[in-house]
Amino acid sequence: MSVCDGTKKYQITAISDALTDIIAEVSDELLQKLDLPKGNSIALNEENLKKLANIVSTNKPRIAPGGSPTNVIYGASNLGLKCAFIGCVGCDDFGYDYINNLRENDIDTYVSIKRGNSGLCYTLISPDGQRTFGLDFGVAKQVYEYEILHSLIKDSDFLHFSAYEFRGDNPINVATRHATDIARKAGTRISFDLGDSLVVKSSREQIEEFFSEKINILFANEDEAKALCNGSDNYRQMLRYADMVVIKLGSKGALAITPDGETRVSAYKVEDVKDTNGAGDNFQAGFFYGLYKKLSLETCLRIGNFLAANIIRRIGAQSQVKISGIEFII
Repeated sequence: MSVCDGTKKYQITAISDALTDIIAEVSDELLQKLDLPKGNSIALNEENLKKLANIVSTNKPRIAPGGSPTNVIYGASNLGLKCAFIGCVGCDDFGYDYINNLRENDIDTYVSIKRGNSGLCYTLISPDGQRTFGLDFGVAKQVYEYEILHSLIKDSDFLHFSAYEFRGDNPINVATRHATDIARKAGTRISFDLGDSLVVKSSREQIEEFFSEKINILFANEDEAKALCNGSDNYRQMLRYADMVVIKLGSKGALAITPDGETRVSAYKVEDVKDTNGAGDNFQAGFFYGLYKKLSLETCLRIGNFLAANIIRRIGAQSQVKISGIEFII
């Protein structure tokens, strides 16, 4: 599948909630006390937020820029793709650190800074490596339609974002839709990640309305795909939404579905799973790299699986390792 003709400045521009990950390892009992659904993400109420802040302060957390589309371009930049980021941070240390971290990773930032607190994502890692997210959005969703640069979208091969950006009734919802309108008119391809099965269920109306016009690539894990398909595992029906559907199957590998057929590859075996956070995002980064290099779908899936297998061996959703020519390594 040919993706890039070499005339555009960016391979991927991502729109994302600019959420700083505050990562802590916790017990299953603690998750139950916090009343957080394991493996999912929910907005925090005041009571949970206060409890979490206390817990995290005693657990020596790791701190890194997060948000699903952000993780994707972070990984893609490590592979040599040129990426850009659209989002909003607050006028605090978290916000400035977020921007600086992306710039240090060679990602161009088109970020608005607003009065208020930057968005935070409390990422809780349970003993089995599963990740659970508690969210304090701050100003992260205050990206407005007028802040989307037409020239940036037009100069990108792909516009990438997720269902997370559709959550709730916020300015970023409208801004993201506006960006997709620009992309469609400019011939910029659109990729979309379903993000979270709970978000698929809670924002189904917005997601299906968005799918009234087909997109180019739809990413989902197994739970998200089943949620969209009303419990069915007949994933081919998702082709009514996108030209290509990519299903991340965890330990069972990955599957790419096109009108011409299906390509499936097995996963790399990982014995020492530390943290599943970012596995799907790093998979997508590898898949995009394969498309950019015009590699076969099988190779695109294998690169994605390789990166996912490596990220879950460590705590955190991002790797600091730059890799050149990954297709010759796997």
